[in-house]
Amino acid sequence: MTSTRRALVASALGAGISYSNLAVALPLLVLAEHGSALLAGALLAAETVAFSLGALLAIALPRGESGVVTGLACIASGDLLLIAAPSRGALVVGALVHGCGMGLFWVGVQASLGRRSGETGSQRAFVLQYVVYIAGSATGAALTGACIALLRASGVAHATSIRVSFAVGATAALLALPPAVSWLRRTTEVAPRSRLRPPPLRGFALQLPDLLLVAAMGMLLNLAPVVLNHDFRFTPLAVGIVSGGVAAAKIGGSVTAGRIAHSAGSRRTVGAMLAGSAVAAAILAGTHQAYLYVFLTVATAFLAIGVWPIVVDGALARVSPEERYGLSIVWNVREYAAIAATTALGGYLLDVSARPTLLLALAAVLLATAAVSALAVLGRPVYAPRTA
Repeated sequence: MTSTRRALVASALGAGISYSNLAVALPLLVLAEHGSALLAGALLAAETVAFSLGALLAIALPRGESGVVTGLACIASGDLLLIAAPSRGALVVGALVHGCGMGLFWVGVQASLGRRSGETGSQRAFVLQYVVYIAGSATGAALTGACIALLRASGVAHATSIRVSFAVGATAALLALPPAVSWLRRTTEVAPRSRLRPPPLRGFALQLPDLLLVAAMGMLLNLAPVVLNHDFRFTPLAVGIVSGGVAAAKIGGSVTAGRIAHSAGSRRTVGAMLAGSAVAAAILAGTHQAYLYVFLTVATAFLAIGVWPIVVDGALARVSPEERYGLSIVWNVREYAAIAATTALGGYLLDVSARPTLLLALAAVLLATAAVSALAVLGRPVYAPRTA
């Protein structure tokens, strides 16, 4: 295994574990301290907004790959702040620092992988990296639920046990730092500064399928712990297991999408799987049975998140290599802003309605629109250098 692959694998595992640790523990902590679903959604949205800030901060880095190391350090710091947070205001600070780290991390990853977009099989690198990240997410969700359950069995208070579980994410991020630092020291390529600041709306049409997809998933998956705990009375351990199952579905979906795209083409694969996810989400909106809700949530994640790496690679393949790093920053900012907006909106919809029906129906509409726009984007020609 090369130093680049070793660093990207280690960082993906660390970031994935830490992200799912926060995604499970933060809303559960809010509910345990008698907060509302709206507050839980707002905190998750604040963290996602910080993803955008982290992506913008990447402009100041000497090279794109620096975002991986800097991001992991911020992620660990955010988790430590969440453990020590004495008030809800301090929870916001911890979530913001953690989110900045995630934004920096993903810009760094895309800076490394995006150079090959458009080459034969380039989507495989994105798929493999995302699979490792989601494997970390599945592990983190399961570890978080188990950690809380063990602490509760040891006599630790409910809210305290959830707060202490943020140590799972901090430890994972810290362990991923050494191989990432070693790799960064061997990386010398520096992106030209003039190419780091594209116009704010540059590439918006190309990114539209990605924006619609992540907006729907932000609404549906980020608030799943709230729905499972509040509406179906799942325990923290059960929520962790379900979150791990969703993460496993993302892995299976990504691997499946990558293999189908290799034989059938990216356009057909993305269009079919996104359309299927819209149907699953529409059926999900009408269900009131706990285990059917879990099954359909897993199915939606399998189909929608499975094609996300292919959507990103396909968009980057349709711009010049010189623009890709700068566009990765702008696109990450827009992506996280979309996730934050729909997560906050989803929390509001859960508060004003007795069931998550409105939230799920909106997610289905977003996924259906993503399928249509993806067919249009992936039908465009891949970038090719102009000949004299």
